[in-house]
Amino acid sequence: GAFFSTADLDVHPPGSFSTALAAPEEEVLEVDHWLAVGFCFVGSCFLVFLFFFMQYMIYVIIFCFCLGGASCIAQFGAICLNHLFPALRNKSINCPVVGPLLHAEVLAGIPAAILVTSWVILRNTPHGWPFQDIIGAGFLCWLQRTLRLPNIKIATLLLSAMFFFDIFWVFISPLFFHESVMVRVATGGGTGESVPMLLRIPAFGDPFGNDRLLGFGDIALPGLLVSYLRRHDLLSRRSLKAGYFAPALVGYFFGLCATIAALCIMKMGQPALLYLVPGTLGTTMVIATCRKEVHLLWEGTPAKDEGSDAEDSDDMLSEEGRGNGGI
Repeated sequence: GAFFSTADLDVHPPGSFSTALAAPEEEVLEVDHWLAVGFCFVGSCFLVFLFFFMQYMIYVIIFCFCLGGASCIAQFGAICLNHLFPALRNKSINCPVVGPLLHAEVLAGIPAAILVTSWVILRNTPHGWPFQDIIGAGFLCWLQRTLRLPNIKIATLLLSAMFFFDIFWVFISPLFFHESVMVRVATGGGTGESVPMLLRIPAFGDPFGNDRLLGFGDIALPGLLVSYLRRHDLLSRRSLKAGYFAPALVGYFFGLCATIAALCIMKMGQPALLYLVPGTLGTTMVIATCRKEVHLLWEGTPAKDEGSDAEDSDDMLSEEGRGNGGI
C-alpha cells in the first residue's frame, strides 16, 4: 500500500512503472479531522444497522464486494498493460453504462471476472480464502492509492478514535446488545455467510479448525499511517534505517503477533487495533520523541538531516564558485 501511496512523488523517474501507478490528483482524498471523526461515527451506525438487519444486507454486501473487487483488480491490470504495451491504450468498445473502454481495460477485466466468479462459487468452502484475500488486497491497495493522511496530528485523531471504537464494539457492546456486535457482524450474523470485508487465513494445524480473520479496517487504518511515514521518509530523503517507515512496519508485525497470541489465549474475537495502534502510532511517537522531531511529523513537514543540509551547502558553494569564475 505504501508503494501505491508514494507513486506520485518526484523521487521516481518519469515514465517509470511507479509513476504509472500514481492516482490522478482529482482522485486523491486527503483525510481531515471531520472525516476522521465521521469515519468513527458512521462506522458505529453501520455496525448497529448490520447487527439488526444482516439477514437482509448480507447479499448486498457480497454484491458490492464482487463489483468493487472486480473494478479494482481490472483497473490495476489495465494500468500494468498500458505501461507495458502502449498500443493497448486505444479505444476498444463503447459500453452504454460504463462508457468507452480501452483494449487494456477489456483484457484486464477477463481475469478479474474469473477471480470474482471463483470466489462466489467457492466462498463457503475451504478453498475460497485465496480468492477473497486477493480481491481484498486489491481493495486495500486502491484505498492506499487514493486516501492520504496529511500529518501525524490527523493520524493520531483517526487511530485514537478507532482504537476505542474497536474496543467498545468487541468487548463492551455485549453489555448493551447481549453479544459482541463486531464479532456477530464479522461472522455473518447467523445467515450462513461471512462478511467478505476481511482477510481469511486458515489456521493450519489448529485442532479447532477456525480461520484467522483480519478486518479491512485493521489493515487500512494503520496502513494509512505507514504510507504517510513512507512519504515523509522519501520527502526527507531518508533511508529505511534512518526513517520511520521500517519501525512502523516492525511495530505492526509485533502488534499482529500480539493479536494472534491474545486470540489463542482468550479463545474469543479480539479488537486488533488494541494492539496495532500502539505498535504503529506508539512506536512512531516514541522514536520521534527521541529524535526531537515530533513537531515535524505533527505538522507534516519533511525533515532535513545534516547530510542533506551539507550536500545543499556544497551545491550552493559550487554554484557560487562557477559564477565567480565566469566574472
